[in-house]
Amino acid sequence: MRVLFTTWASGAHLVPMVPLARALLEAGHQVRVAVPSECAAAVARTGLVPVQIGALPVAVVRAPAVARRPRGIWPTDWPVRPAALTPEQHGVLRACGDRQVRIAEAMAQGLVAFARCWQPELVVHDAGAYAGTVAAGALGVPAVGQLWGSAAVLRLDRQRLEGPPLPGYARLMRRYGADPAREPDLWLDPCPPSLALPSRARRLPVRFVPYDGTSPGETPSPYEARRAGAHPASHEHPGRHEHPGHSGRHEHLGRPGRHTAASNGRRGPGGGPRRSGPVRVCAAWDDAGGPPDTVRAALWAAESRGVEVVRVGSAAEGRPPAGPLHRVLPGCRALLHQGGGAAVLAAAMAGVPQLVVAPRLEHQLNGARLARVGAGMYLPADALDAARPGARAAGARLALDLFALLEQPSYAAAAHALRREALAMPGPDKAVRAVTRLAGPAV
Repeated sequence: MRVLFTTWASGAHLVPMVPLARALLEAGHQVRVAVPSECAAAVARTGLVPVQIGALPVAVVRAPAVARRPRGIWPTDWPVRPAALTPEQHGVLRACGDRQVRIAEAMAQGLVAFARCWQPELVVHDAGAYAGTVAAGALGVPAVGQLWGSAAVLRLDRQRLEGPPLPGYARLMRRYGADPAREPDLWLDPCPPSLALPSRARRLPVRFVPYDGTSPGETPSPYEARRAGAHPASHEHPGRHEHPGHSGRHEHLGRPGRHTAASNGRRGPGGGPRRSGPVRVCAAWDDAGGPPDTVRAALWAAESRGVEVVRVGSAAEGRPPAGPLHRVLPGCRALLHQGGGAAVLAAAMAGVPQLVVAPRLEHQLNGARLARVGAGMYLPADALDAARPGARAAGARLALDLFALLEQPSYAAAAHALRREALAMPGPDKAVRAVTRLAGPAV
């Protein structure tokens, strides 16, 4: 069987599709991954075969300004209650949907041309790659949408989320002979059921499998090594960022007169009882500019109380990051991040409580669902801006939330329950059977 995968971006869009693609290859099927030329190298690094379908203009990819930091109060379950949204809020969603339609328009010609040549029996596309549904409709084969960890199946291709297709999307579908009402036949959803919002879409839960481009036998991160009993001296604090007043040396954890992370009966980061061993938390940030000043101040406040902060992604702030997030988290007791799907799922698999400072709508959805099940806390990034008491004071308050995650047992208990739920989800091998059945009993 020939299966065509497609996405418009690497990173969080490509990575969730890799486990299924590999499982299909292991089952004897043929796989190709059709992507814009700027994503081809990322596909090749996964060991899959890329097919370049042209380049995406920067102007098409750029997110609309209203979507980067949406203002106002949004219902925590807005995807299932579109009638509760204001006209301005629907305008934000329309801008996001129109952007994805423009991306689909830029991809469709090359994608459909290759699909007609290669004749796949199934198309798998990431949730935001509408061109995948266009190609499946043009060929008359099943389409499978791959979600990447959102709490909702976001139908931004629909007017007001529940209505007919956006005009531009309908025109694109008709251009290639596809039915504008066509939807994916199945959605693959790595989100644990307790975090997911209800949807009429047909969803198949599939366990999250982290992938970072490394081989299974690669040397573990220093934090994994510590848990196994090793203590690599040269990696005591990979990714540390010292703030003014810190020496940058490990000895600050035991300074007299401060709450420390030592296991000698002293009080913990917020003054509560401590477990043995150091208190280690992870800060992961996706934006190229790194965390906002308030988040940096919160991390400095935590370090001043003896907490060891492990920084991943742009949170490393110019220093080498500690390692792939899923490899670092098992040695940590909390994660502070933006609420992206991959980070949410990695922390869920590790059983780690999460503090989400969410700049975008999907991040806010994830944070609200984590708070609902008790596995974390969240606040919109705008809430920090609105107070404007100064980054240091706002950071101190954010640090109190972080300390609460460390000290209140209910958060760890809920995070471990979420881990059990995530681990119980079926793996990619089960998804192989489900998606191949869509193509017909003879496959």
